[in-house]
Amino acid sequence: MRSTIRLLLSVVALPLVLLAGARAVPPTIAVTPVTLNNMSALPDTKEDSVAIRLLTSEARARLATCGFPVASDSAPPPSGDHSGASYLFEHPDVVAQWGAEQHADWVLVSRLNRIGPWVAEWEVQVVSTKLGRTVDTRVVELKGLSRDSSLTARMSNRGAAWLIDQSLQAIAHANGDSASAKRPCHA
Repeated sequence: MRSTIRLLLSVVALPLVLLAGARAVPPTIAVTPVTLNNMSALPDTKEDSVAIRLLTSEARARLATCGFPVASDSAPPPSGDHSGASYLFEHPDVVAQWGAEQHADWVLVSRLNRIGPWVAEWEVQVVSTKLGRTVDTRVVELKGLSRDSSLTARMSNRGAAWLIDQSLQAIAHANGDSASAKRPCHA
């Protein structure tokens, strides 16, 4: 009798142990370079260019730190006939096609909305390559960006932590994964 119970437990328990040990492969995510959407009356500055490069690298680094494969930058995203900051936001189907060519499951399209000398918003659209559309948009306000290099570095790092965490939650929700949707990568 005991041997039968042990046999039944091993038949039931072994697959459960193997399933618990197997982790789902995280989706591959492509991150387009951040674009500047200057909504202020002020001209674009060199500091804005530095900030958008820093925001892009911080977003990619944050994803990699959280264990998500990041698609390489081998091909720049399409800009269409108009290379404005809104082109990719207005064409998620084009973004999804580009992301699929990069072997990505998801694409994060972002822009820095410069509102004034001290206020900017970092806006990200989460685009599904499978669905060919945007599933969510997230925004974080960055005050003081481009005013001081150490403040810009700090705001870029913290902004990326918050925005990537929120984007990963959007991806988890879109995949119906309520367990990962809580906080897949803690800020």
